[in-house]
Amino acid sequence: MKKRCISKDWKFSSTELCRPFKNYVDVDLPHDYQIKQKRTANVGDWVTPHSGNSGNGYYPDTPGRYVKYLTFEENKNYILDIDGAYMMTYVTFNDNMVGKHPYGYTPYLVNLTPFILKGMNNKLAIETFPLEHSTRWYSGNGIYRDVFLWEGGKVRIEPWDMFISTNKIEGNDAEVRLRYWINSDKNTKAEVKFTVLYEGNEVLSKSLNLTVKKGKKEQFEHIITVNDAHLWDVDNPNLYTLKTDIYVKGELVDQSENTFGIRTISIGVNTGLLLNGKQIKLKGGCIHHDHGILGSAAYPDAEYRKVKRLKDAGLNALRCAHNPPSLAFLEVCDRLGMIVMDEAFDTWQFRKRPRDYNLFFEAWCERDISYMVQRERNHPCVFSYSIGNEITEINGQNGAEKYANLLTQYVKQHDETRPVTSGVQKWFATNPKSESIDPDDYRQYLKNKLNNKTYAEVNEICKEYEKPLDLIGINYNYENYHVDHEMYPNRVVWGSETFSIDAYDSWKEVMENDYVLGDFNWTAFDNMGEVGAGKSSWLRDGYVPGIRTFEYPWRTCYQGDLDMCMNRKPQSYFRQSIWEENAPIRIFTTHPEHFGEVFSGTHWHFYDVDESWTYDDKYVGRPIKAETYTSAEKVEWFVNGKKIGESVPEKNIASIETVYEKGYIEAVTYRGGEAYSSYRLETCDKASQINLSSELKTIKADNRNLCYVDITVADSKGRLCTDYEGEIECKVWGGELVGIHSANPCNEDDYTGNKCHVFKGRALAVIRTKKAGNLSITVYNNELAGATFNINAVDEE
Repeated sequence: MKKRCISKDWKFSSTELCRPFKNYVDVDLPHDYQIKQKRTANVGDWVTPHSGNSGNGYYPDTPGRYVKYLTFEENKNYILDIDGAYMMTYVTFNDNMVGKHPYGYTPYLVNLTPFILKGMNNKLAIETFPLEHSTRWYSGNGIYRDVFLWEGGKVRIEPWDMFISTNKIEGNDAEVRLRYWINSDKNTKAEVKFTVLYEGNEVLSKSLNLTVKKGKKEQFEHIITVNDAHLWDVDNPNLYTLKTDIYVKGELVDQSENTFGIRTISIGVNTGLLLNGKQIKLKGGCIHHDHGILGSAAYPDAEYRKVKRLKDAGLNALRCAHNPPSLAFLEVCDRLGMIVMDEAFDTWQFRKRPRDYNLFFEAWCERDISYMVQRERNHPCVFSYSIGNEITEINGQNGAEKYANLLTQYVKQHDETRPVTSGVQKWFATNPKSESIDPDDYRQYLKNKLNNKTYAEVNEICKEYEKPLDLIGINYNYENYHVDHEMYPNRVVWGSETFSIDAYDSWKEVMENDYVLGDFNWTAFDNMGEVGAGKSSWLRDGYVPGIRTFEYPWRTCYQGDLDMCMNRKPQSYFRQSIWEENAPIRIFTTHPEHFGEVFSGTHWHFYDVDESWTYDDKYVGRPIKAETYTSAEKVEWFVNGKKIGESVPEKNIASIETVYEKGYIEAVTYRGGEAYSSYRLETCDKASQINLSSELKTIKADNRNLCYVDITVADSKGRLCTDYEGEIECKVWGGELVGIHSANPCNEDDYTGNKCHVFKGRALAVIRTKKAGNLSITVYNNELAGATFNINAVDEE
């Protein structure tokens, strides 16, 4: 079947629960209407109606309704493909209830064919009724991913019914296995023609003659050999296209296209992860699905920018935490060469939020995990499927063994070529704890069964849950990889969540042990929700005892290697220095106000340092600490050209204590007695100007192509003023301002307004347009020289 994106030109209305939808507005998809909702402070108690909570960034949940009118050809079959809508989705077509879907993250298909009205407009309505307190992170509301319409003939290959995998690679040639299911409305003979293209050029063509039966979906299989195959890997993400044409009596009745990559994967305790026969270590990060300023709207451009910036920061793998990603995300990872650890669920039957997926798990888990696997099995970027994250049932309660086996079977039923895994929090196996009201015998029962266990004893409790898995993800327990290996010497593991602050030690375990595949930091970029989980504090402001979420107006987790504007934070450079011998260096300093002061954080935090050598005059002559992240043998330090000392990196952190002078500080790295890199950090003058820039040279006038405009505040010499945090305002001509924001994790700015406060000298605006011509944005305030950015918008090709 042919796939067509129908994300343009919808009517949308939002309302309060049990109120009629009215006052429709025009929207294009993807669309997140939650990001436009007003956050309020008196929320978070789990019972306040229409309120948000600390888990989702204090955004309320409200119903939404989307309407679109379609016409159809006769004698065709049509299937609606909704890539993701949050949540409790109801689909009506010509006022027939044709689909219901509770989960907000899996794609799903709806057959429209039986209800089509011929020769007239057909009404498609999709409603979302998100449940309050249903998520531990920002979800977004509405149809936040694309919607497609599939069109096919009487004999057809329906969506997700072509499965392409690599059997083997021998020399320069690859054997590719095609498994496909043909649906037929009649008994007939059919010719199926396969054409394989690489970079638009035909590399092979094969035809088969088949007999198909009315009312049946039948499976077929064919092996093709691609000569001189271009393999897919993280450095050379080569992609092929498979075109499939079906003919009946010489007439073309169905067409479809699938993108695929040729690559093999295998895992072993002695080999680690082999990609096309070569060992690769996974330099990973965990990501949620939101895009900050856009909410959860999964624009292809937003997914591209996210993945590209993470890859530029040294990552080669991402874990989709804790839900299946958008199709646009997978397509970007295919193109850019980013390995994906794909995850189905965050909960099973035990809840983590009052109205999360636990309400639907038993009835829907088979369908949802099947939808995930069938859609994603042709994507070469997808390495493994996770059946859950930190599942509470790991202690053996509520059918842990049963559902671990069932979910693994459901995955392998649709794709046996990839390992099945789970992100395991071992210490969940020691829950529940006793309550004050428990009698002594029950307290003793829990103590004997679950409490006060060593890691080895916890591992024993987890064994039934882990038994069906091919690969064990271990959250925050890199120190015990060796214990796991001693108990299960044939087991392969990966660090499914690790701390940035422990990156040196956790990566050391990866590199020294073949049975550990890689390390995935929590998190790769700041996301909305789980607010303040990365917070830190100096002693004068109180002690942070450990993980917790914080009160309004906190909005984001503040944990990421990259911030909400996708700018690199200090921990990003720290991790890259551990992965890459000659990683670029930067200099970061601790504010002299805090020199020698005690510092604490949640452990999801990083050191409170900034890329700044600009401090008030009163700090001149006072002690200050500077550091850089490097694997160099030594670092020489200079202030205003005068050498102030040397330092040897300890766990890739080279630091020096000196006295603050205005001017510049410089670090020079040495290996083998030779200098090989340097970096200089200068004192800024007073902030005086706003600068605007974008990675794009032109933009499509399709209301879909996004232009990200980076906003920086600089002094008269163009140096970034990281101490500036004033408010700025913007106006757009020739298009639309999608939003403007900074990376500040705790403020009350409206992401969809036209104002925001700068954070550490930076902010970000996103613009788009429907019409060709000049698209312009001006950013200004009363303190600084404003700036205008122009870009040419061109009609769609």
